[in-house]
Amino acid sequence: RQFFLFNDILVYGNIVIGKKKYNKQHVMPLEEVSLDSIVDNQQYRNGWYIRTTTKSFVVYAATSTEKQEWMAHINKCVEDLLRKSGKKPVENHAAVWVPDTDASICMHCKKTQFTFIQRRHHCRSCGAVVCAGCSSKKFLLPQQSTKSLRVCDACYERLKHVPSGAGEESAGSATGGVKHNASG
Repeated sequence: RQFFLFNDILVYGNIVIGKKKYNKQHVMPLEEVSLDSIVDNQQYRNGWYIRTTTKSFVVYAATSTEKQEWMAHINKCVEDLLRKSGKKPVENHAAVWVPDTDASICMHCKKTQFTFIQRRHHCRSCGAVVCAGCSSKKFLLPQQSTKSLRVCDACYERLKHVPSGAGEESAGSATGGVKHNASG
C-alpha cells in the first residue's frame, strides 16, 4: 500500500502496476487520526497503529527512521489541523482487527476450530476473531456505522450496560498488543 499525507487528509491505496494508477483508495480525515507506536519484536519491526473512528490498522515502515519521520509528519499535521479548527482529538476509535492468520481457533470459547464451514468473524468492537456461536449478536456502534454491527458476546454484554451516548468509549476496545496488519 502507498500512503499520501496532505494537510487535512491521509490517503492510502494499492498500486496497479501495469496501469500506473491506484485502486481501493481510502481517505482518512486527519481530525480523526491518532497514532500509537508498536514495540519491535523478532518478527515485526517499525510498526505503528493508525486509528480512526471507522477503521484502524497497523502499518510498517522499511526502517526505524522512516517510521519516526512518518509518525512525526502525521502527528504535526493532526496537531496543526486541530489547533486551527479548535476541535479536540477524537477519543473513540475503531478496533484493530486481529489478522485471520493469527487465530486458528475462536479467541473466546477456545473450542471452535476455523475451517471452510466454520467461518471466522471479527468483533467490530474489540477486533477479536470469534466463531458464530460467540458472536451471534449485533449492536449499534454509531461511530462506525448507522447499522448494528456484529460484536462478540463479551462486548455485547459490556455495551448493553453502557448508557446511551457513552457507547464504544466505555466498551474497552483495547486489543492487548497483539500483532495486526493493514489488511482488514
